Amino acid sequence: MATVGGDSLSVSRDLRRQLNQFLQGSITSGNISYEALSNSALYLLRTVPVARHAVLEHYALSFDEAINTHLSFADRNSWSGQDPEAIQQSQLSALQDVTGVLLSFIKSNAEAWAPVVSSWALSLLGLMSSKYAAKRGVQHVTSLNEVLQMWMACPPAKMLMEITTECFAAMVGSAPDICVDALLEASVRYSPHFDWVVAHIGSCFPRTIITRVLNCGLKDYCTGSVDGSDKDASSSRMKVPKMASVVGILGHLAAKHSQDIRKALMALFEASLHSDTQSSRVTTLPFLLQLASMSDLLLNILTPDLVSVLSSSVVNQLHRQFTHWKRSSPSEYNSFLNLVVHLIAKCKVGSCDIINFLLRTALPQEESAGSELPVDEVRDTCIEIMHILLFELQRGVLARKGNAVVVDLPLLSGLAEQSTKLTTLLLQSYGKRVPWLQKLLTYTSLQAGENCSASMLSNIVFSANTPQQLGTFYKLRQGSELGIPSVISSTLVHIFNKLTSATTSQPESTANSSNVLRALRNLEKLVNVEKVKIKRKALTCSTILEGLKQRHSVLCDLLLSANEDISMCALRLMTLVGFPNDLSISLLTRLCSVIAIIFFTSLHKNTEQKDNANKADRMTQLCMSCIEQLSRYPFTKSLFIHYLLEGAVQKENCHLFGGRWQPATSNTPHGNGVDTVSLLEENRQQSLSIALPRFHSSVYHGGIIRQIPKTQLPVKPLQKSQVVRNCLIFTETLWLCCRENRQRCRQDLSGQVNSDTGHEPMETDQVNRHMTAISESSARTLGCVIVEILTLDTLYNDVHWQDPDFRKVTTERDTLVWKRLEDLPVVWNVIQEFSSSCVFVYYLSPVLRSLMAVIMNHLEVSRETRMRNCPKQFEGAIKLVHCLTKGSMIPPPLSNVAELFPFVSPYEGYLLLLTLWRYIKENPPTEFEKEQSSRTCDTSHMFVVHSILHANINHMGHLCPRFFNM
Repeated sequence: MATVGGDSLSVSRDLRRQLNQFLQGSITSGNISYEALSNSALYLLRTVPVARHAVLEHYALSFDEAINTHLSFADRNSWSGQDPEAIQQSQLSALQDVTGVLLSFIKSNAEAWAPVVSSWALSLLGLMSSKYAAKRGVQHVTSLNEVLQMWMACPPAKMLMEITTECFAAMVGSAPDICVDALLEASVRYSPHFDWVVAHIGSCFPRTIITRVLNCGLKDYCTGSVDGSDKDASSSRMKVPKMASVVGILGHLAAKHSQDIRKALMALFEASLHSDTQSSRVTTLPFLLQLASMSDLLLNILTPDLVSVLSSSVVNQLHRQFTHWKRSSPSEYNSFLNLVVHLIAKCKVGSCDIINFLLRTALPQEESAGSELPVDEVRDTCIEIMHILLFELQRGVLARKGNAVVVDLPLLSGLAEQSTKLTTLLLQSYGKRVPWLQKLLTYTSLQAGENCSASMLSNIVFSANTPQQLGTFYKLRQGSELGIPSVISSTLVHIFNKLTSATTSQPESTANSSNVLRALRNLEKLVNVEKVKIKRKALTCSTILEGLKQRHSVLCDLLLSANEDISMCALRLMTLVGFPNDLSISLLTRLCSVIAIIFFTSLHKNTEQKDNANKADRMTQLCMSCIEQLSRYPFTKSLFIHYLLEGAVQKENCHLFGGRWQPATSNTPHGNGVDTVSLLEENRQQSLSIALPRFHSSVYHGGIIRQIPKTQLPVKPLQKSQVVRNCLIFTETLWLCCRENRQRCRQDLSGQVNSDTGHEPMETDQVNRHMTAISESSARTLGCVIVEILTLDTLYNDVHWQDPDFRKVTTERDTLVWKRLEDLPVVWNVIQEFSSSCVFVYYLSPVLRSLMAVIMNHLEVSRETRMRNCPKQFEGAIKLVHCLTKGSMIPPPLSNVAELFPFVSPYEGYLLLLTLWRYIKENPPTEFEKEQSSRTCDTSHMFVVHSILHANINHMGHLCPRFFNM
């Protein structure tokens, strides 16, 4: 007992001594060391719980001194002769002891110690943050992350944060409202210097802090709105201090915990829909919107999910909840609507969904069976919001245009990023939605600039299916050009970039083909409208027309599309637009080649697709129109003449004009694919040839490898009316390439030939009467091309006619020319049509000479009684004399000898042709028309003619006036 009593006395004595020492050290300074005072405070904290407030106040001063020492450590000038490291080490040692004691108290009895210690620590952290905010090294720190790192690098502050975190961990499960309220109170009192504390604690307990912060903020917001119900809503809410604190806390946590914030916000909204209290149902949505108005980050987090849950039924429920509030506080409700408009204008994320929600609610287009529609009051409210929003956007865009200061319109920036979706929405809308969306698109284009505006206009061209939808192009263009004059040029760039990518990426795709075709048809409609405006003098020039004239390279690629409709639409567009004067040589060459290909393709389609002949006719006429326009370039005339003539005699096309394909070098016998040449006879012939050195290759003749020609697929012959029609079209197209002036004198093809109704085609002379003179350069090219086609070599292609007996030397060559011309009757038609040009006949002279030689060779040895009994030679002679006469190579009356051919014998016909040959030999051809037309024939050239007339006077007497001057 004595021992126990002695121990108690000793403890009491120590306690009294430590208490006196703590009181003496706290009141006076200098008599007791820092370590002794700290030990006394720690002793009292462990043994005397009622002294905790005094002890904590003492340690608050200790933490203050330690923080001041740490922050001033870098400033060496403030330590006059003292050792700052030793002082800081002494302070940290004492603070570590008290930190350990407090942490042990919290772990052992959290319910008693955690509220007290957390309140002390939070207040101390807030006070220190505010006190040393202007300290050098702190005031220059800008971002919250830098502030947090700076304070956590301070050991005393880190100890306090460790104590605070441990308190929160102990209370978050049992009393979360207490710790969150304390955090909010400290945040309100010491903000913004306290934000780093909130950020750190919130990152440690994100879900709890976010949920409790929102609930505390909503509770305080409801209290503020109830207390200030008779005042202006916005002013009363802004006086609530915790709102800014809530926004700050959530803003700090949003960087890493945005999903948790999103879930908490939506949970709060959904809870308000089913809440039992009127205040919660009415104030939750305004509270959320007020938070969003104070932080763009919270606005972007809240907007997408909130818009997605606002169905018609939810909107109607909100209307029922707000009805009483609207009637009792109209000014507050109007402020709420203005806040909604303000927030919509600030929304960049989900902007298109917001507009779609407003349109869907204000003007529902489709009434689904069983679905709830917005009530009339809700529709009227959304219409009012839409009008106010459009007015605000218009004012912002105009202010941006007129002032140097750029007005930020996040909604329009978000819509610009979803311009394709917004354009599709416009094209699918009708009624009042259309002008709203047109204004939105116009403001968006003016806000975002030329590229966005051009993208929207090009989307309309690619997506519009009706004239009404395409009409939005003009509305949007009219509004955009007020601020972007060059928008059409950029639009054409976008359109043709899409056309190029669509045709090169997946040319066989059905979707790509339909998009390309739709775009080309819409461009065609735009061009027609522009041409009408120019015709009415509403426009002096058209940017669309001028821009399309520079895109013939892309249109040229589209002409060869596998889709016939695309090819025809591109051809029609090219014809409507016309061709500029500065087309490059390479592009002109491509255009001529492609159009020539399409020309023959159209003739094939007209022959093969009788049910769709009108479409093929239109394609043919479009090709002829393009050829006529391009023929104003001298360079393209020659190209077209080459491409058309060479194409007409090709294997694939010659049957269109009644021709037959025979390989020029086919001189091997064949029949049924079996070689009938005797190899024995071939070797006998070899033995009779000139002796050569006897190599192994010359001892034995093994025949010709692959002598048997390939089997040709039979080509179904065309009807005569189709052949005549094709020949007329081909000849007329050549006239378009060759004629001198630009006046178009041809009639519509449907009026010239109509095989179904039995109308006869236009006669050759009729066609000539409608045509104009051929140019000299074209005539020269045309004659040279025909000579190249009919003569496989250039030997004996001199234009001068040799002695008639010289034809025996060129018999094989002349026969080949005759055969080629017989297989290609379209060339005969061309020769007849263009022989009125002396230049053409001059360059065609080698062919005419060969034809006359073949006819003369046959008539000279013929045993027929009449020349007409040799039909091919008879017809050929008449055509030949007719061509020579038109080309002024033989003058009258010698040019009338063709009238004698039906009555003379073959030999007499030979003599007449011989007379013509000798005249042409004595009067060589010339390409000068005046010289050619001034020639005459004397009696020496008419001697043979007169003799034949006298010998056959009984049946030729009526022709004497044609040859005698009577």
